Amino acid sequence: MSFISIDDANNILGTSFAPDSDKARLVLLANTWMKNQIGFEPKIISDNLKVAASEIIKGILSGDLYAGQAEKVLSKTVSAQTGTSVAKTFAENSRKVSKFEQIALALIDAEQIRKPMFTIPMTRN
Repeated sequence: MSFISIDDANNILGTSFAPDSDKARLVLLANTWMKNQIGFEPKIISDNLKVAASEIIKGILSGDLYAGQAEKVLSKTVSAQTGTSVAKTFAENSRKVSKFEQIALALIDAEQIRKPMFTIPMTRN
């Protein structure tokens, strides 16, 4: 099972979204990204999830995904003494989140299916 197939991608993105020789790899990468974000593969793949996977394919094709490090700001300094200047310090291994990832994550969140990061066992007395 997967979030998106080549046929789904062709239907959503159009058959010319990529050369036929690249489509299987793009679909594999999109399915991997989706599974990593959600934590599992649902039994039923909604249209939202297929569109989300399509956004990931578009992001890969544009070079915005799988292309670098995430940017996480550790500190930001603003100075207005001699004109305005801004300095940012980024965390190691950080990168910007692309518009494609933002759209995909919004569609995933709309499904309310992500597994929690951790679970707390609860018992009743």
